[in-house]
Amino acid sequence: MNLVLLRRGKLYWAVAILLIGISCGNPGEGQSVKNHSANSDNEVMASIPAKHLLSYWDDFNFKAKMQANDPEKMEQKLVDFIALFATVPDTVVQVGVHDMLKKASVEPSTFAYFLEKYRHYLYDPNSPMRNEDYYEHTLTYLAADTTLSQDERDKYTTLLELVRKNQVGTVATDFEYLAKDGKYRSMHEGTRPYKMLVFYDPTCTHCAAIMQDLAKTPAVNNCITNGFLDIVSVSLHPDKDSWIGYQQRIPDNWVNGWDDTGSVINDGLYNIRAYPTIFLLDEANTVLLKDAPLDVTLRYLVNLVSRG
Repeated sequence: MNLVLLRRGKLYWAVAILLIGISCGNPGEGQSVKNHSANSDNEVMASIPAKHLLSYWDDFNFKAKMQANDPEKMEQKLVDFIALFATVPDTVVQVGVHDMLKKASVEPSTFAYFLEKYRHYLYDPNSPMRNEDYYEHTLTYLAADTTLSQDERDKYTTLLELVRKNQVGTVATDFEYLAKDGKYRSMHEGTRPYKMLVFYDPTCTHCAAIMQDLAKTPAVNNCITNGFLDIVSVSLHPDKDSWIGYQQRIPDNWVNGWDDTGSVINDGLYNIRAYPTIFLLDEANTVLLKDAPLDVTLRYLVNLVSRG
């Protein structure tokens, strides 16, 4: 892991540690946070954060070959650019990314460098900054880039279709799983305000560490106790005995299941690239967060609770 990514990762975990002592209250009035009325497109684009994002690369020399630039400074500049995405609406992010890639395309080596860094930070399962919704903007540009070969565009189009599965704001795909009690259940079952869907592999040591952190987080346990949250953990390993042997590690206040038909993977219901993969859903099974790092998910959950 490079130093840029490492610094970001430490920052996220530092924030997460501050949050784990916060307790969830009982579900009540104000659970649903209403969106403020959106400004017109012109007003959005004219806002100070949008102007900052859209002018961010104005002073960068994209025509210079990679050898003439400092790769470490280029990487940090891109990381800081990505950090600005959260300050503006997604429509502005798309314009900013597409405009930046168009400018970068004048020099093939620079263009290739930035494409790899976008993939690394926004799509790599090990990146604490990963965000498929943001990475989608890179893919939409590439899928429509007529300067690329048809094979390249087809490759990016296929990846784009995967990334668009179970996007934030859409209803998560339902499926049946075998529960610990021997009964089949639907993932869409449940009436609590929020649901954390955790796909895991019982043979994955990284899964064990992340799930242990989740199980020991006071805020999460308080949310479960107060009827605010369900955690549905589903093993995607094809071996039933592995799932059964792992059951004692799953907290009793979680729902524990196994995808016995392998439909999640075999039918491509979800884009699973690493374990664990975590989704945060609302009571209508609408995706609120998709495959976000655990600390990001916890921060988001606590913010929802504090608003309620």
